[in-house]
Amino acid sequence: MLRFACLALVALPLAFALTTGEAAAQARGVPNALEGFSKNRTEPIKIDANSLEVRDKDKAAVFSGNVVVQQGDTTLRCKELVVFYDGKGAAKPAPGDTGKSNADSLASGGPISSSAIRRLEINGGVIVNTKEQTATGEQAIFETASNTITLTGKPVVLTSGPNVIRGQKLTVDLVSGTSRFEGGRVESLIVPNSAKQFAAPKPGDAPKPAAPKPAAPKPPAQ
Repeated sequence: MLRFACLALVALPLAFALTTGEAAAQARGVPNALEGFSKNRTEPIKIDANSLEVRDKDKAAVFSGNVVVQQGDTTLRCKELVVFYDGKGAAKPAPGDTGKSNADSLASGGPISSSAIRRLEINGGVIVNTKEQTATGEQAIFETASNTITLTGKPVVLTSGPNVIRGQKLTVDLVSGTSRFEGGRVESLIVPNSAKQFAAPKPGDAPKPAAPKPAAPKPPAQ
């Protein structure tokens, strides 16, 4: 779940399929963005931080100080990453479970059950980079129960090539594939023809099947 939460932020720079509006903007271009980073799912995740503190009483693990999360060509940077997890009894043991508690596993650098993660808080100078897209903000929160991620900042800035969109709060619903800017006006700079690759396909846009090739002529009879 940590993997998907971190990668879910990559959907944010691809929100240029959104339309602009005064109070809110909403569209369904995010599913294509999610497909764009799905190629990284099987790649290992590397988390670097200056320190890791496990607060088992609060059921939280805190990575702090120049936190860098990397998977494939996706990099997340922030000042602090807080993982809130359930107790050992709340999650079904995974195959090969050693019997360690989630706190013991985190402290030793090992994994915990994906179903144990209930909330992620990503704080301070949040930056998500892929090869061509960048999302920046001050805080991102991922709620596993609702499967939503919210990025806030002053402002939230999404860039992809020459395209830029700014807003106060961006919420991505990973279930419905809906993105919404809220909390004020949304400013966007869209360069014509540069955002077509981010838009969701329209009905009838499916490629037409190629016409069958003519059969090769038969050799003359002997």
